[in-house]
Amino acid sequence: MLGQNRQFQWFHNPSFIYPMVPASAATLLKQKGHNVIWNDCIAEGWNYEKFLNFYSKQKPDLISIETKTPVIKQHWRIINKLKEIHPEGLIVLMGDHVTALPLESMQKCQVDYVITGGDYDFLLVEIVNYIEGTNNELPKGVWYRQNKKIKNTGVFELNNDLNSLPFIEETLI
Repeated sequence: MLGQNRQFQWFHNPSFIYPMVPASAATLLKQKGHNVIWNDCIAEGWNYEKFLNFYSKQKPDLISIETKTPVIKQHWRIINKLKEIHPEGLIVLMGDHVTALPLESMQKCQVDYVITGGDYDFLLVEIVNYIEGTNNELPKGVWYRQNKKIKNTGVFELNNDLNSLPFIEETLI
């Protein structure tokens, strides 16, 4: 996962706020038996080249990227590059910017899924279940491509029980 913080800010000195929602999504996926690679490139201090080399070697089935408005154009370029490297890899984009403007990202880059709304930890699990065939349909709040057409499942619903979320997997801390 490539994650930003909940409230994007430019800092003069490095400051790292743990990305709780992506970590929650990773924990949920891991608990469901998925092989999860946790990679917070910002906190690790990775440069672009190191990330691309890592991605080229791993070739994950799916990568999720949390984005914010100040970095959305960079993320579009990164997504297009990831598709060059591994065209079969699925890419999910989530965060405040794409919640407000999901169609924009679907048009500007080769992202496969855009999650809108705040519960993208739950929604990412539901997308994975859909891809694997254990869910027959995508949840509300997801934009996706089908036969090269952009589609969506409607307005997101904030109806998940946040109290049901597990503690973050200790290997992700």
